Amino acid sequence: MSKPSHGVGIYGGSFDPVHIGHLRSALEVKQQLNLDELRFIPTGNPPHRSRARVDPVHRLAMLELAIADAPGLVIDPREINAQKPSYTFETLESIQNEYPQAELTLIIGTDQISVFDTWHRWRELLQLAQVAVMERPGESLSEVAQQILRDESSNVILCPVTQLDISSTRIRRELQQGTDIQFLVPYAVRDYINQHRLYIGSAD
Repeated sequence: MSKPSHGVGIYGGSFDPVHIGHLRSALEVKQQLNLDELRFIPTGNPPHRSRARVDPVHRLAMLELAIADAPGLVIDPREINAQKPSYTFETLESIQNEYPQAELTLIIGTDQISVFDTWHRWRELLQLAQVAVMERPGESLSEVAQQILRDESSNVILCPVTQLDISSTRIRRELQQGTDIQFLVPYAVRDYINQHRLYIGSAD
């Protein structure tokens, strides 16, 4: 007997550090799409982004603390463990090969769908996974994004999520300035950052 399909959300990012905005958006998309699990995949060596500010060991540790009490949220370190630049298509292909029964949903923001046609093997990516675009109140879609939504309507969907004006860049800046980041990140993540003195003097 074949195994039933398993809905898996894929949420990539540097998570440098992970914050409440990441976590709330992930939970809302998981609930809207009735996903069985959602995988946070921290970036390792992305080909088109600058490197993360802190060591992958710290980013993984903060993610583990952040989702410790959240059923269905898991961490997948395959991009960090890779010894080469990580493309999203290859990451999805790897997951699909490992879990043939999984139905994959890639979770991205409106900024990413606006440049989606520049991604490595993006058309093939849409054959591997559905793409869920997190849409926050007040955000507008570029012409490129609107065209992709029209052309790929069966594989690309919009998921409204709560607008939280929080970013990793803002958190790093406030830490550099000595500002308390309470309520911007989970308590355990805040304590970990303070304990290890992360982002101190790490200017963006």
